[in-house]
Amino acid sequence: MSATRTRRRSTAGWRPASWPASGLARRRMIWAYVFIAIPVIWLMIFSLGPILFSGWVSLHRWDMLSPVAEMPWEGLENYRFLLTEDGVFPKALGNTFLFAIGGVTTNVVLGMAFALLLNTRIRGRTLWRVIYFLPVITAPLALGVIFAFLFNRNYGLVNSLLILLGLPRQGFLNDPNQAMLVLIAIAVYQYVGYYVVIYLAGLQDIPQDYYDAARVDGGSPWQVFRHITLPLLRPVTLFVVVTNTIGALQVFDLVFATTAGAPANSTMTVVLYMYNTAFKFSRMGRASAMAFILFGIILAITIVQLRLFRDRTVA
Repeated sequence: MSATRTRRRSTAGWRPASWPASGLARRRMIWAYVFIAIPVIWLMIFSLGPILFSGWVSLHRWDMLSPVAEMPWEGLENYRFLLTEDGVFPKALGNTFLFAIGGVTTNVVLGMAFALLLNTRIRGRTLWRVIYFLPVITAPLALGVIFAFLFNRNYGLVNSLLILLGLPRQGFLNDPNQAMLVLIAIAVYQYVGYYVVIYLAGLQDIPQDYYDAARVDGGSPWQVFRHITLPLLRPVTLFVVVTNTIGALQVFDLVFATTAGAPANSTMTVVLYMYNTAFKFSRMGRASAMAFILFGIILAITIVQLRLFRDRTVA
């Protein structure tokens, strides 16, 4: 009998090892969980909820006018149509990849090059940093409208300068062979300053002792860059490549403001085609399917990039 009472007393006063003993500490712990739960609930309702709804819509045919409960079931038909029958989606996907490859490669090369230049003792270094970063804070829509006027075939400033120099007029955004290259150049102009700042922060984080030791050993500037600067900048390069790739694969506003996918769909991107499909042709099911296909592509590319750069960084 006494043993039973002892067990009851011990279990009555039992509490988890991590649970605070005092009442004040317990109240603080409870409020901590409450404050953590608020953003989690917000995320579930306003982020995860629409994602799940979009996935459900991608399996139906919906024009946004009929009730949601009456959406005809399509299954994987929207995905099959986009991947096998749609003539625009593969072209938009190819244009998106071209834009991403060209933009990311140029941003990495120029961002690192300008950061190396600004990391030296040049006159007006702070002013140059501000100048490089100014386009980053410009709205992409406004920048697209401005460059659409500058590269206009008939009255654009760039063509006017070419004519003054005795050079032939160029199509630029009206030429299917030049439009994507112009868009890549505009995107690089806008965002390269951001990556310059990122690379500059990475350069300033490298200990000066490494460079001093390399100079003592007689290392050339190329050897110092190849064996010290470049390896130590791999985490920064990983961040630049991953974030820039994700942003480039989702490009919309710049293309929408400059060419709207023209000429002849040579600048049509996945997100722009998704927008047209959903809000111009009222095919929300196909648009949702495009969103999930693009999500899968971005996820796969990001995982590959993380593995490649992580393995090289560890090595």
